[in-house]
Amino acid sequence: MKKQVWRRFVEDGALDSARINRRIMESWYFCKSSGVNPFDGKGVQLLSLDALKERQRVNAQLLEVSLPFLNNLHNLFKHTKSILLLIDPEGYVLKVIGGSDALKYAQDINFVEGVKWTEDLVGTNAIGTALRNQEAITVVGAEHYSIASQNWVCSAAPIKDADGTLLGVLDLSSRIGTCDHEHTLGAVVASAYAIEHEWQYRMKEEDEELLEVAQRSEGSVPPFVLCNRKDALLYVHPSLKRLTSSLSKKLIKAELKEMGYTITMKLPVFSEKSGRLIGYQLCLTEKSRGMQVNLSLPDKAPFVFHGVTGVSGRFRSVLRQAEQVAETDIPVHLTGETGTGKELFAKAIHENSSRQKGPFVELNCGAVPASLLESELFGYVPGAFTGAGKTGYKGKLAQADGGTLFLDEIGEISHSMQVALLKVLEDQRVTALGGMKETQLNFRLITATNQDLTAMMQAGMIREDFYYRLYVYPIKLPSLRERKEDIGHFIHWYCDRHHWNVHWSKGMIDAFMSFSWPGNIRQLFNSLDRIRVSYGEELPSIEELRNWIFQQQGCELKSIGRLQVSDTLLTFREEMEKKEIQKALEEANGRVQEAIEKLAMPRSTFYRKLKKYQL
Repeated sequence: MKKQVWRRFVEDGALDSARINRRIMESWYFCKSSGVNPFDGKGVQLLSLDALKERQRVNAQLLEVSLPFLNNLHNLFKHTKSILLLIDPEGYVLKVIGGSDALKYAQDINFVEGVKWTEDLVGTNAIGTALRNQEAITVVGAEHYSIASQNWVCSAAPIKDADGTLLGVLDLSSRIGTCDHEHTLGAVVASAYAIEHEWQYRMKEEDEELLEVAQRSEGSVPPFVLCNRKDALLYVHPSLKRLTSSLSKKLIKAELKEMGYTITMKLPVFSEKSGRLIGYQLCLTEKSRGMQVNLSLPDKAPFVFHGVTGVSGRFRSVLRQAEQVAETDIPVHLTGETGTGKELFAKAIHENSSRQKGPFVELNCGAVPASLLESELFGYVPGAFTGAGKTGYKGKLAQADGGTLFLDEIGEISHSMQVALLKVLEDQRVTALGGMKETQLNFRLITATNQDLTAMMQAGMIREDFYYRLYVYPIKLPSLRERKEDIGHFIHWYCDRHHWNVHWSKGMIDAFMSFSWPGNIRQLFNSLDRIRVSYGEELPSIEELRNWIFQQQGCELKSIGRLQVSDTLLTFREEMEKKEIQKALEEANGRVQEAIEKLAMPRSTFYRKLKKYQL
């Protein structure tokens, strides 16, 4: 098409429909009505590097499936100085492959990874027009609405799921005169079709893996249904047989409600092969038979947990406890070893409660010196004490008003502070230090400790009345060694979160599962951090990995192919410290507070040493 046709349209709005392709004509009119500048057309909406990485992460499976076909096309057309692009359904360029010359020309108009290349932003182009019409198309030279692209020939084809859902667009672009564009569209369409075929194959594999999960879970969990990532129903628990013939394949929440069921928990299911999300397990409860279902009532939202749920039945049981208590306002006490995720769990209870729009305020009682803990909790008015801020300070208790207050390491606070806090917990009224005005509060309390709170109460370290105020609904988080079947899920979650594109074989994961992980999830992630920094994109061999764990965690290999924790050998300094603590306890007749004062040691440090030396 001659450029005069384009110029006449952009300047006068006149267009001879007999001289232009119908799709191009429709696109020009769309661009004109959208206010696109025909004399520009460079990419203007670009993602930041972090935003691009996040979009690539969301579309990681599409990238993985498509890249081999992009590379094949690149090899086929590399003599033409072309570039290959993969675009997501919103028009953002996820990946660009091409020679240096073509990439340089593309950069001149911001035709790069992270740019949004849609008709409303850059005018008529193969990518944007294919996105809008969901049809394959070639756009040549002056057919582009904006001059920035008029030195290019571009061919694009949509990539669709089996049900017609748009997954993305494949594009091949080259400078005019460097490629015989008569044959490019056919190659692009064929590649897009091949990507669709591979995508559908992988979706079937995911569905089969979900069914395997269902078979393993039948006898160990309450009634549930399984659906894939697109909410298509795949499996109904045998105890819910009457649902089988009633539910449509596309799982409709309203259908369950009409039949007297509610979704109490929506748990993500991750692939053991790839670590990716492949579907959801929906746990159901049935309303009493004969009770009329009020269809005007809103559905109860499923419990959402942002950590790794895995497949452990023990952890699923803990999640169900959290789901039940989240609906209430009663105090919750979380207990579990260091590194089991008590803070994340407390946030989950808050985010699934009626207080989710209120603040979530946390304080580690063991990290704040005893002399400062009162002002940190209660706040203070200006000039309340020497060194007090001129504007005063709103304490954690007041900050949590309308939301949730999470006090970690609650066992570290002194008896006097327990008395002061007990009064606040009884009537939820607080007076700032140095102030006279009492403020009415409304917060939900969650506490946590890695110690046995009951044993601490019996030993006199926790007041009995304070203990009963906290220990209303206890939840014990399992250690990582109690849910070893989830270690592979944690590893895949970590890799996904850090965009670490490496493959963990079953043997490698087995090596990790053979270790006891005394530091739990935190220790596991710290180890993965060290391996990622040390080895990058090339993982060590299984034997190197075992040696790595052995060296980093202070373990010794006691039998070939198996890792165990060795008895810890203390240094001379540690031996002396252990004897000093033992002597202080003996002189104090076992009274912990007196021993702490003798040693002049912070309470949190004292308990950590007791655990370390097994005293």
